Amino acid sequence: MDLQERVASIPGVDSITRFAQLERVLAAILMLTPALLVVVDVGPEQVRDSVSAYHDIGRPETFFVPLTVAAMLFIVNGVLKDGHWYNWVLGILLLMVVVFDHDGVSKVPHYFGALGFFGGNVATMVWFSKNKSGLLKAVLAGTIALAVVLWLLVDWFTLFWAEWVSLVIVALHYILDSVGWTDYRALTDRDAAELVPATTPPPPEGSAA
Repeated sequence: MDLQERVASIPGVDSITRFAQLERVLAAILMLTPALLVVVDVGPEQVRDSVSAYHDIGRPETFFVPLTVAAMLFIVNGVLKDGHWYNWVLGILLLMVVVFDHDGVSKVPHYFGALGFFGGNVATMVWFSKNKSGLLKAVLAGTIALAVVLWLLVDWFTLFWAEWVSLVIVALHYILDSVGWTDYRALTDRDAAELVPATTPPPPEGSAA
């Protein structure tokens, strides 16, 4: 039996591999949604002030569908993957960003969801991970912090660009977590990279339960 056949015979390995592919889909959605909004928008502004400002875009599906799919992928990841419980919380927060309007009567829960989503992702990168160097933590979290500072201090660097930079960093976090050529794992030291409940081989026939 060659190495590929041995790996394929490990219980649950196909599920983990396919789940990692879903994480990369999530990362792609996070990175590309702002670009999609800019390309599709035909309004007077070339780039709006924030991602949320595209809620009334002429083709609303380009705003609501990708972000809703991303939120559901967060929730599925948090429910099914061991050690990723925090992702269902992030998914709910992202759904709040989608469901509630940023400049209407529901702006309070909208901004609560937005701040919680981005802040929660920074916390995940810093605390809910292992096999990650201090330098990498500083680069990931520091880039998001730098984007926030630029938004506050530089006129042309609007909230839209700060959000896009932050989404790219969050996406990079998930890419690193899902690929096999790095030891980076979005897990605590007590958790393992497996689905919940963990897949175990069935007991031999006739054995005691």
